[in-house]
Amino acid sequence: MSQALGTAALAVAALLLGLAAGALPAAAASDARLELTKHQLALAVGLGLWTRALTAGFAGALVDRFGARRALRDAAAGAVAAALALGSIFLGGREGTMFVGVAILQAALCYFLAFAGPAAARINAARLEPGTRGRHAGLYGALAFPAEFVALPAGLWLGSRLPAAAFALLPAGAALLAFGAALLAPGGEAVDEPRPALAEVLSFRGRLDVLVPAALEACAGAARWGLLGWSAQFLNEVHHIRLGTPLSGAALATAAGGAAAGPLLAGFLSDKAFGGRRGPPAAVLFAALTGALLGLGRALEPGTALAFLGAACAASFGLHALLSGAAAMDAGGRRSAGAVAGLFDGVHHAAGGLSILLVGAMIDRGGWASWTRTLIPFAVAGAALSLLLRPRRPGAE
Repeated sequence: MSQALGTAALAVAALLLGLAAGALPAAAASDARLELTKHQLALAVGLGLWTRALTAGFAGALVDRFGARRALRDAAAGAVAAALALGSIFLGGREGTMFVGVAILQAALCYFLAFAGPAAARINAARLEPGTRGRHAGLYGALAFPAEFVALPAGLWLGSRLPAAAFALLPAGAALLAFGAALLAPGGEAVDEPRPALAEVLSFRGRLDVLVPAALEACAGAARWGLLGWSAQFLNEVHHIRLGTPLSGAALATAAGGAAAGPLLAGFLSDKAFGGRRGPPAAVLFAALTGALLGLGRALEPGTALAFLGAACAASFGLHALLSGAAAMDAGGRRSAGAVAGLFDGVHHAAGGLSILLVGAMIDRGGWASWTRTLIPFAVAGAALSLLLRPRRPGAE
């Protein structure tokens, strides 16, 4: 299998696991006869996000300890079991009375999803030279990240056309396909003399090549999730773009297109334009994100707002691919790339969860004019911190 096809198999597994984890909000949005209140839905989805944030580092350490392909395969199998259990609750119409079980199963799906990125980083760190890692991280992100945009419209479309039984079991089908993609992925051997997961994560303290990218991931995660968490409501209330209209479809296509193009651009800039360095392209992307957020906040026409939204998605998703992919491979090397990638992914989602709450509070106090103004400082801070990344080209481990 070629290196590009191997990365594509890893990305497809991550995409399918993302679709399985996104099934619950999609089912609720499609009005698929779920007995869940909006408050219960928010709690279940929020618990899933925080589960991924808090366990990603440990998941990455397990990837290094037991082998990447084995960990990804076992995670996909666990996702199949969790999705089947969740589907059985939906089929029985017991989601209201078994809400605790629903929340736990949703958290389990997000936990299993947390293995995908570290597995890809671990495998690619072992088989790729530093000067090609950016492009492969970009390819992985371009294929895997759009799951966040595909799950909801796919759920809306399928929920209106399929019986409840089929709809409830679709997440298990997606997870089963992810299991098949994991079997096709290239191998990633376990490390020699592995450390316990907690010791592996704690071993990174004091290392600037880990702490600086982690801080950048916090800035990127805060900006990305603060953007995505409120963009649909912003377009609805400010630009009157209603769900189901042609403009809402254009908004989805623009955001998803940015999520796919941004990682590819980030990988190309890192490997080709900057010779395998990660700091300069990160600074460029953070600067682009700053400009896109400024333009989005000041846009007067829906078309202009959508253009800036696409640019902001491209920059924020490109940053996540560059940092949790290429920078994690460089910092972790062939031994610890999975643990570093998991740590970066956890920091990214933890900052995103806090950002959604912060931005919501700022919007309540200052209206939509304060939305992008709250996010811009994260982008500016990220651009400044990018200068602290070592400017030399990473060497072989």
